[in-house]
Amino acid sequence: MHDGNIKLQIEYHHKDCYGWALHCCHADRELAQEVLQMAYVKILERQHTFKAASGFKTWAFAIIKNTAIDACSKQKKSMRLTRSEDNVLDAGYETDGAGVFDDRLRTLFFAEALNHLPARQREILQLVFYHDASINQAAEVLNISQGSARKHYDRAKKSLSVWFNKKGISALQ
Repeated sequence: MHDGNIKLQIEYHHKDCYGWALHCCHADRELAQEVLQMAYVKILERQHTFKAASGFKTWAFAIIKNTAIDACSKQKKSMRLTRSEDNVLDAGYETDGAGVFDDRLRTLFFAEALNHLPARQREILQLVFYHDASINQAAEVLNISQGSARKHYDRAKKSLSVWFNKKGISALQ
């Protein structure tokens, strides 16, 4: 792939890449920015290994995920396994207008629901719903089989449904 083309792909997918890095770094913005910079360097260095069959975003997300795993394991401070509602994922999207407060509450509520899921299920939903990945693309990013990805996806949906029902909510609007 030509160097200019890969740079255009990076620019085009930057918001999604940042959102995924933020998720992989447990909402640590500083670490996510460092991971993203390191991942972009790797992407540019390894552009010759890119196979268009998987799609640039899927390939880039896998590199970001692996870079984040390395960075988190090297990080000296201990990270908490659960996130509080103050650490809601920020995928770099802004809202405006009258619905901001309702959107914020909905985001907090959904983040609380996601925090009750196992990590792999959260990752699958993050990729599918926030980054428009297919389940097969999510499997590739997470380096798991497509069958395993489908199981995690189905289990996550069932778990969320049970959680919402316990809260007295039949469906999110």
